[in-house]
Parts: sequence; structure tokens; C-alpha cells
Amino acid sequence: MKTRDRILETALRLFNEDGAAKVPINRIATELEMSPGNLHYHFPQKGQLVDRLLRRLEDEAEPVLAGPGAALIAVDDFWLFLHLVFEKMFMYRFLYRDVDYVMTEYPALAPRLRLLTSRGITTVDRLCHQLAAGGALRANDADISVLALQMMMAATCWFTFARMLPETQDTGPGRAAYQVLSLLSPYLADDARQYMDYLRRKYVSS
Repeated sequence: MKTRDRILETALRLFNEDGAAKVPINRIATELEMSPGNLHYHFPQKGQLVDRLLRRLEDEAEPVLAGPGAALIAVDDFWLFLHLVFEKMFMYRFLYRDVDYVMTEYPALAPRLRLLTSRGITTVDRLCHQLAAGGALRANDADISVLALQMMMAATCWFTFARMLPETQDTGPGRAAYQVLSLLSPYLADDARQYMDYLRRKYVSS
């Protein structure tokens, strides 16, 4: 692994574990058994590490946020989409958990985080319309507009809220995807509700 990649991987792990605000750049050097000067040669400031990690998330999220190639007709396809989204979000969860710090400390990154969130809302809105067209979702355009915003809000806030749940509870991507998907429950057709019951038994009731 190249030195820059080793630095980024270590920074990502420490940021996810302890929060970006609590990890000085010299600690990353210590973790790598690298001189601070060597690390500063590659990344003179911590903001450059955060910037590069955000860029990686943007690049990796792009094909996921494009959504499935075919139109969604079943709620289980929506759950799979959300699960894939959360897998990416979990990999870079410090960006969501520490969003206030990141946007305040590195304001140049704020527009990119807003754009990433906007992309998510747009994709969820489109997929909800596809479910409605297929009969799995009984919601009009106004309902879907509200749902898409609520679902993205729940997704981005999950990483902070999950830390307040009992440690025995599952807070991984599958559970997170279920909780977001459950916002559709009041609007689902009867056969789609059966799948939600299955997910609840799997991630909440067990």
C-alpha cells in the first residue's frame, strides 16, 4: 500500500473511532510509526485528509446513488438500495457524526456535503415514485416529497442517534436501512407490509 493510502486508511479509522475533532495529525503519524515530518510531506494539514476522505466517499457513492438500473417494483429492492447506501456511509461515518465540526472547521467542504445530501434526496424521491407507479407505495407527489426528505434526514442522523441506543442493539447497515425504510410503512400496500414485518423480526424483534 502506498504511503498516502496508508495515511488515509489510518486517518479514516481514527476519525471513525474517536471523531475528527479529537484526532490531531501527529497522532496519525504515531499510529503509523511515522515521523510527523513525513506525514506532513504528504498531508500538511488535517483538513487535506478530511477533504480526500470526502472525495473518496463522493466517488464511491456515485454509482450507488445512481440507483438500480431497472425501475423499482418491490420494497425489498428499496431496502437493498438503502443497505448499499448505509454500507458506504458506515465506512465514512465520521463525516455524518461530526458534520457540524467538519462544516465549521472546513467550510470549503460544506457545499460538497450539501450536494451529496441533495443527491440522496433526489434518488430516494425517484425510487419512491417508481414504487408508487408499481403499486407498492400508495403516496402522491406531495407525500413522496416529504418522505424523501424525512428518509434522508433519518439516514444522516443515524450515526449520532445510534450511539445513544443500548450497546446490545444492532446498529449496523441492515438495521439502519430498516429504520429508514419503515418511514414508508403507512403508505405501503399489503404485500409490501409483509416484507416490513419480516425485516422488523430480523433486526428489531430478535
